[in-house]
Amino acid sequence: MPRKITRIGLIGFGQIGSDVYRRIEANPQTGMQVVFVADKDSNLLAELPRELVLDDLNDFEGRKPDLVIEMAHKDVAKHWAPLILTKCDMMVVSVTAIADRDNERMFKDLTREHGTRLFLPHGGVVGMDSLIECRDALDSVHVVMKKNPMNVDLELVNIDPQSITTETVLYDGPARDACSKFPRNVNTIAAIAYASLGLDETRATLIVNPQWNTATVALHATGPGLEMNIERIEQITGVTGATTPASMYNSIQSICNQEPGIHLR
Repeated sequence: MPRKITRIGLIGFGQIGSDVYRRIEANPQTGMQVVFVADKDSNLLAELPRELVLDDLNDFEGRKPDLVIEMAHKDVAKHWAPLILTKCDMMVVSVTAIADRDNERMFKDLTREHGTRLFLPHGGVVGMDSLIECRDALDSVHVVMKKNPMNVDLELVNIDPQSITTETVLYDGPARDACSKFPRNVNTIAAIAYASLGLDETRATLIVNPQWNTATVALHATGPGLEMNIERIEQITGVTGATTPASMYNSIQSICNQEPGIHLR
């Protein structure tokens, strides 16, 4: 039986975007096809087939995508969602965009009005299904993120990462405020918060130490008769964990995969 091809547009072709593109292209049996790639840095797109490059996102509808994936920055998601969500589904990899209440309201209104969907990938979150299943039974959720300061974008808090010489707590408080201060670094925290108690009730702690060469996310959740402790330690390049691109691809597959067989997602 002929299978529907899921047509995918990619916004952002950095570490995550380029990896997702290669994985989709290497697995045509999934029924996924990249129909455009856009990035403000045209140099990143130089080796792509010219017919895939979309110079102006205002023209995205002409490529007839079923799903557009943002992998650039939360401001990119905010800017283009009002156009994209009127025409097709969208995945926002910059999950911190949801921490802005106006953005969240906009996303919800657009999807309801136009019958489209907005997806938030689980990214570096381990145990997302358990969080969602237990969210009504949880009393507290605390996420601790540990990184080398050179792997944290500190521009918005006006800190030179090289000035940090000892273990330092950069932030400890509601997840929503962490998202506004460190939008490129705490997408995992945003996803955990949104899946559990919400961005205001979830506590987030960001700790840096120049001696660390890995990234750690530790989740501590409690409720009546329930205690959940999950820790993930991985290599990191820039602000992106080693497993993040593969995780993003897995999330895309869970939406789009048309391959016959048994699928556990």
